[in-house]
Amino acid sequence: MSHEREQLIEQAVRRAFGSLAEDRTIGAGGLFELAYAFVAADVADASLEEIQAAFASVWGLGPVDRDLYEQVLAVCDRHSPGDGETIEQVLQRASRGGDMEATCLLALVTNIR
Repeated sequence: MSHEREQLIEQAVRRAFGSLAEDRTIGAGGLFELAYAFVAADVADASLEEIQAAFASVWGLGPVDRDLYEQVLAVCDRHSPGDGETIEQVLQRASRGGDMEATCLLALVTNIR
């Protein structure tokens, strides 16, 4: 991917973030869907992988951390985070509700600390 193309996609993702600065009800999946429209306006043939890489860049995630972060976001999206609820709190709630993926992610976080 060319550097200019990468920058266009990242700028579009940042515009999507900016448009929702005050909206805390949309999850990462909804944010991705919104960003996809912004990206398509600038780079019509942008791939899913390119957009995911732009999200990771905006969030300051290296390629190694990206898969784990996306997995955590998927669990959080499934369990609808409440106002002010941290990622760890969502994972704890999901784990108590029987979500095995959340349980594994919580164990990983605990082992890292």
